[in-house]
Amino acid sequence: MNKNTEEYSSVVTLVYNEPNVTLPIFATENFLKSKSSSYGWFVSNKFILPFVIDKKLTFKRLIFTTETFYLEKNLSIQEEKAFLNEVVDYCRRDNICDFIFKAQSNVVFKTFPDNAEEVAWGTYEIELNLTEEEIFNNFESKARTKVRKAVKTDVIISKTDDINIIYQNMKETFIRQQSLLYPSLEYLQKLQSNLKDNLQCFVAEQNGAIQGVALIVYDQERAYYLFGGSTARPSPGSLNLLHYEIIKFCKEKEIGFYDFVGARVCFEKGSKFASLQTFKKSFGAKLKEGYAFRVILKPMKYKLFKRLVNLYFKSKGSSYTDPIDSIRRCNEQHTNNS
Repeated sequence: MNKNTEEYSSVVTLVYNEPNVTLPIFATENFLKSKSSSYGWFVSNKFILPFVIDKKLTFKRLIFTTETFYLEKNLSIQEEKAFLNEVVDYCRRDNICDFIFKAQSNVVFKTFPDNAEEVAWGTYEIELNLTEEEIFNNFESKARTKVRKAVKTDVIISKTDDINIIYQNMKETFIRQQSLLYPSLEYLQKLQSNLKDNLQCFVAEQNGAIQGVALIVYDQERAYYLFGGSTARPSPGSLNLLHYEIIKFCKEKEIGFYDFVGARVCFEKGSKFASLQTFKKSFGAKLKEGYAFRVILKPMKYKLFKRLVNLYFKSKGSSYTDPIDSIRRCNEQHTNNS
């Protein structure tokens, strides 16, 4: 334990049954078991942190699915840091995993453990305690114009339970972007089955042709734009209208926030990340900032893992860059250019 955080130490335990408190949707057993058969919660008298373990060959990656959940009000950042240090110590001591990977894109940590490789991370969110009119007026003017145009050109937004429609459109989108990291149909089916009333799919259509899709997961506090897709050239404004209708759905459910899930704080101008975040920001969404991090517990095993991943993607005619590495390089380039 780092001396600077030792005074905040609390006993961390690992539990495999969902703690008896109201947790965010991504911390519930129903969500965790959709992602992996290996999951659990690190628990102290102050904090809870859920995780899944992804096992491939001999490699074990631990992935957090939410930021640290506070069990008490007015806990300090230093106390959370001490908790995260104890979680890392637990993983190392009990051989829980080989490395702690970057958490899910929705996760924005307030702090990070000692000796972690951290980067700035955030997410764009819309507070929904305003009226529908106020929320729409907070859209950038171009976004409002696009919504109106989509309505005039007969773009229709509807809810659907057909997960195959969502999967096919997302798969086509990821392949078009030369990415192999689209969710499997099996995973989407598990999500739909396990989350039931906490998951909703939406489709944007014009003249019977699909323009885009969205899958949201929600609890009473927050709705998350977990997955989405679009045609190569969606009808102007159709995706803007899609999210506006999702926002209205969330308002009807009295959900507190609509979260666009994940935003890089450092990115290159003209990159796909720049255009994605410009789109999210256009809805009047505010950037919630914090950290993402990873901890390599077994460096040699991690090097081998990276090599095998790169070979796999290369064999498929694609490439892969870990987001932590990509953001760290972006930070270095900006530092060198300043």
